[in-house]
This record gives sequence, C-alpha cells and structure tokens, in this order.
Amino acid sequence: MQIVSKENNGCSEIVLQNQAGLRLALCDLGASIREISVPDKDGKQRVVTMRPADERLFRECYYGKTIGRTAGRIAGATFTINGKTAQLDKNNKGADNLHGGFSGLHAQVFSVRTAPADAYTDVIFFYRSPDGEGGYFGNADITVTYRVWEKENKFSIVYDGVVDEPTLLNLTNHVYLNVGGDLSESVTEHTLTIAASRMAKLNERLIVEDIVPVTDATDFRTARKIGEKIYEPQVQQYTHGYDHVYFLDAPDLTKDACSLRSDTSGIQLTMRTTSPCVVFYSNSMPKTELAMSPTGQKDQLYLAACLECERFSDGIRRFPQTCAVTTPQAPYHEETQFVFTVCP
Repeated sequence: MQIVSKENNGCSEIVLQNQAGLRLALCDLGASIREISVPDKDGKQRVVTMRPADERLFRECYYGKTIGRTAGRIAGATFTINGKTAQLDKNNKGADNLHGGFSGLHAQVFSVRTAPADAYTDVIFFYRSPDGEGGYFGNADITVTYRVWEKENKFSIVYDGVVDEPTLLNLTNHVYLNVGGDLSESVTEHTLTIAASRMAKLNERLIVEDIVPVTDATDFRTARKIGEKIYEPQVQQYTHGYDHVYFLDAPDLTKDACSLRSDTSGIQLTMRTTSPCVVFYSNSMPKTELAMSPTGQKDQLYLAACLECERFSDGIRRFPQTCAVTTPQAPYHEETQFVFTVCP
C-alpha cells in the first residue's frame, strides 16, 4: 500500500493507493473522502466522486464528509430520551435539524492515524463531541475507520460511538458518486439497484411521515436506469428527483444493499452495510454556481448520486424500532463496504 500524507490548506490529507488500482484520498476535516479513483474497463484511471473545486467551499459543504451526530432530518429539531429533551439547530427550512446542525461532524477536525496490516491498511479518525455540542446531550467519542484492502478495489467505513448517557447517534458518509468517471455523464444514465421493498413517505420539508411500500417509480429491486422514472410526479414532488429513505430488506455485510453501474466506463460500485437504511439522493438541488472537481465543470442537475447507508434518525419520534438511540451499554457500531468492479 502506498500512503502519502500532506497538508492541504490547513487540513491533513492522507492518500492511499493499493495494488489493484484504487486510490482513496481522505481528510481530517469531517473524517472525509476527498476523492476516489479506480480503473475503468479500458484500464484508464477515473475519478468517481464529485466535490467543489474551491477548497474553501469544500470545507463548508457536506461533500464526502462524515455526517452526524445524526444524519438526515429530525422534525422540529428536538427529541426526548428518558424525559430529557434536546434542542437542536434548526437548519432545515428554519424548522428542523439536518445532518447534526451547523456544528455537526462535517465541520469538525478529527485526529488521524494509520495502522497498516498485511491484507489492508486502516486509517482511523477520532473526535470527541462534547456534551451540548449542537444541542445534543452526552459526550460522544466518535471513531471512523477506513479499511482499504491491498489487492482488491474495496474499502469499508466502520463507525463506532461510545457515549456516557443515552443519546442519538446516526452516522454516514455523504460522498457524491459518478461512476461514469470524471463527471463524463449524468447519473440518469447509471443503472441502480437498491434491495428495499419499503421506503419513507415524505412531506414538503422532507420529513418522514410514514413507511410505505415502494412504487413503480421508486422500486430499484430490479436494476434499471436512474433516469427511467425520475420525472414521474411522485419522484418530482417536493424532492425534484430522488431524495428518499429506503428501508433495506436484509442489511448484512454478506448481502448487496445497493449498486451503481455505468455502461460507458464499465465501473460498478456495490455497497453492503449493517445499517437498516440507505438514502438515495440524485443531486436534485445542484449548486449550479459552483465549479466541481475533478473537471472544473459547473454543478448541474443529476450530475452525481449519494447512497448514504445509515440508521433512521427521526425514528425515535414515530418508529422507535428503527431509531438511533445509543447508550453506554449499547455502543454505536455500523459498517458499510464499497466494492468497485469492472463490467465488460
């Protein structure tokens, strides 16, 4: 494994290159993914992620960052556990909490160390989120471990959280993906699968109101192009594309949770996870004024996709069986694997 560490505009960056061709660039700000590149079907190295080209804007945005303390939206920006109520930042339409608020994990600098082994290398990020940060109660020790395999184009993200009182934790990564490579095509041309027969019904603030069966427009259990149904009224209402929570039928590291494939590049990403949900976002609210890395082209509708494996952060309110309560007796632990292969 080749490992290069460097400073980049005040942030520590670690770049790993394995023998199979995977190149993964990580950053201590938000324990984030800056860039992923893999070989395409012709053996050409292709960048399969998107982020703002401006480093200042990368610092401020969610692209590639670890999201927490709670990924997703919490209605009313408040929750109660054992009679104790948290008042969170209202950074979603002035009413709800989104992605842990203004001081979420995406904005925090983690400590970092590497731990090489024979078959893989771990990059271990750590941050202590203090009691009261963002309105969340309890101290939370957050560890995010990237495990990069040496001889296959595979890495995993392992999330661990230790708390000193019951509180909410729900961690994910917000990497933007385009497996066509180098932003060469719209993700409407990508083929997607999601192994989920149920999904969330959303209101106008994208708050989950119910868990319902997938419909013809939202069912990806059989592989199909993202663009095939994206302009259906159900998909366009409120979200202007896909921005939906899917409840996986069998979350397990031995089963595929979702996959994304480009026929042009031949690159396929398969994801497996222990988390019960995956949020599929189709870049439905692009920041069209921003130039995007790696090409410098302006952001546009459906230029990338996010597949965020996570728990259901607002489950404590209406669906407690899927909620993200973490206690001293039951620490947080989830893992998501990213496996890149090439299809002819």
